[in-house]
Amino acid sequence: MLLKDNLYTIVSQENPDGLPAFRVRINPEWPIYKAHFPDHPITPGVCIVQMVQELLQETLHRKVSLIKAKNVKYLAIISPEEVGELTVTFPKMEPQPDGSLKVQAQVLNGDTLCTKLSATFR
Repeated sequence: MLLKDNLYTIVSQENPDGLPAFRVRINPEWPIYKAHFPDHPITPGVCIVQMVQELLQETLHRKVSLIKAKNVKYLAIISPEEVGELTVTFPKMEPQPDGSLKVQAQVLNGDTLCTKLSATFR
C-alpha cells in the first residue's frame, strides 16, 4: 500500500542546491494511528522509511527498492496530534557503479530533526 495520499500528502517540492526537499502534511485520521497507539498516536518508524522511499521515487520518477539501511535514527516522535507538516530532505544522493543509489535523508518538524537515514536503494 502506498502511503502517499493516505498517511501523507505532498504540499510542495523544491530543489534547493539541486537536492530535493518536500513539505508533506500528515493525515491524523489515517487508521494506523488508531492502533499505534490509541491514546497517544505516533508515526511508526517503518512508515517513515516508506515515506522517504516514496519521496525518493517522486524525485527519480521511477520505482526503487530499499536494499540496505546502514543507519536509521529516530530522534523525535512524530505525533499527528502535534505535527501537521514535515520537511523531508535528501542532503546526499550518490549513484554507485552497480546502479544503486546511496542516499541520506532527513525528516524535520520545523527545526527539530525527527529522523535521519543513510540507505542504499536500487
